[in-house]
Amino acid sequence: MLDDVFRIPTRALIRQGGRACFHRLVTTSPLLIQVQSGSKIVMSDDKPLRLEAGDYGLLPDYRPLTMENIPKAPQKYQTLALPIPRQLFEDAYDTMGSVAVPSRPLPASTSRLPEEAAALFEYCSQPGNLARLPGAIAKVRLMELVTWFALCGAVLGRCESPRLEDRLRQMIEADPAGAWTLAHAARMFNMSEATLRRRLSAENTAFSEILSDTRMNRALALIQTTTLPIAQVALEVGYDSPSQVSARFKERFGVSPRHVRSGPEHFERIGAEIEQSGADALAR
Repeated sequence: MLDDVFRIPTRALIRQGGRACFHRLVTTSPLLIQVQSGSKIVMSDDKPLRLEAGDYGLLPDYRPLTMENIPKAPQKYQTLALPIPRQLFEDAYDTMGSVAVPSRPLPASTSRLPEEAAALFEYCSQPGNLARLPGAIAKVRLMELVTWFALCGAVLGRCESPRLEDRLRQMIEADPAGAWTLAHAARMFNMSEATLRRRLSAENTAFSEILSDTRMNRALALIQTTTLPIAQVALEVGYDSPSQVSARFKERFGVSPRHVRSGPEHFERIGAEIEQSGADALAR
């Protein structure tokens, strides 16, 4: 089980006004999700998973995913996401005994959740409900929810060997606005800058790429889940001005923050990051 100091998960209500496809999104915690309006297409290894309004799914941790969120007029796209520590999945599966755990962590959908399981998801997702419980009881409730998802076909795959990139991403995610440098990160890993640079290169990445990507993933989350002005979003992820973060955001995702929140009157294909027709073809 987890340590006695148990951090209660905080749900995220993701809203999106414009249709867009986001590539190489990485989450540092597994997510149980319910699409509440619109449609969601998740791709991993070129295998699409399509979720419609009312569907539940499981998104794995530390696995780059392509996600296309599709609003259905007149409503915005909306999904409820509940992050749950990986250890609780593993504890729940150990308790079940007979669950077949996939060898790789991949997105999964459930067959229709029973009414009791759907009610438990709603309960765990409501702000304050789990926080009012003793930590041990909150863990049991979450493990019960994980068990329901597993019984309905959504099982989290085995944890792959953690990469240095994943550990660095998790550190930056805890303080994306921090004054991060290669030297600072190297000290936290108790290694030289040259060693950190070499080990990241062996994983086909670099410190600056991970820093920028982690910040942009966080910016996307803030734009989708809050009403913070873009100027405040910029400060939250370590940029000095809204124009700077908007430029980086559009470079990374192919659309502007305004498109994500409000959506254009007519969808515009912007750059290689928007692959609407291809994702649709795979999903049908």
